[in-house]
Amino acid sequence: MTTQTKTPEPVTYHWIATVQNARGLIATYDGPVPAVPGIHTHTSTYNAVMANLKEKFGPDFGLLFFSLTPDQL
Repeated sequence: MTTQTKTPEPVTYHWIATVQNARGLIATYDGPVPAVPGIHTHTSTYNAVMANLKEKFGPDFGLLFFSLTPDQL
């Protein structure tokens, strides 16, 4: 008899990031990001969000604030 391990369902997290670009403009962005418990960590989810921000702004921006919380009440 074989036992199948079921991968947990993704959980949606909400992130908020305040960034400053090279010209000094400060703006806050937010959005959802899925993470699978037991597979993704806070660090890997943070890195996924940062990769998305680097695509948007390029590598020359400063991160002033970052928050990652489960998207639930």
